[in-house]
Amino acid sequence: MASSHSHIALPYRIMFLYIEPLAAFFGTYVNLTNPSSYLQSLSPSATSTTYTPLTYPVYAQIAGHLLLFSWLQAVLLRSTASVQTWKIVLFGILMCDILHLYGDYVGVGAMAFFDPRLWRWEEWVTFVMTYGPGAMRIAFCLEVGVAEEKGKMKGS
Repeated sequence: MASSHSHIALPYRIMFLYIEPLAAFFGTYVNLTNPSSYLQSLSPSATSTTYTPLTYPVYAQIAGHLLLFSWLQAVLLRSTASVQTWKIVLFGILMCDILHLYGDYVGVGAMAFFDPRLWRWEEWVTFVMTYGPGAMRIAFCLEVGVAEEKGKMKGS
């Protein structure tokens, strides 16, 4: 497998084939088994009594989206060495990142969103796991650190 993806820089492979699929799968598990915890991680004003089982279908749907992200990265990206396919998948997830960050902005408010001193540990995890991979997705789509499939680096 490594040789078929050797034109894709190792940090991309580690993030998009291992770290993110595991994180998305964990998010799937949390949404299905403890949606109240998921809600509290996204909204500082939420408490364990804020969650109502009537909203469980929403969390099951979020879990479905996270499971799809996990599968796309762990299975689809592993099955192809096509940079074009990787770019299509990663750009699609980037669009989700943007909406995820918008939801975080609404959830924590502008002041806390832009001031890391006000972040709870939940915001640190959420923002780092969204901004970092999001920046990597942008870099990949711009072909930073991506070699041509014949072994020559783009732009060289």
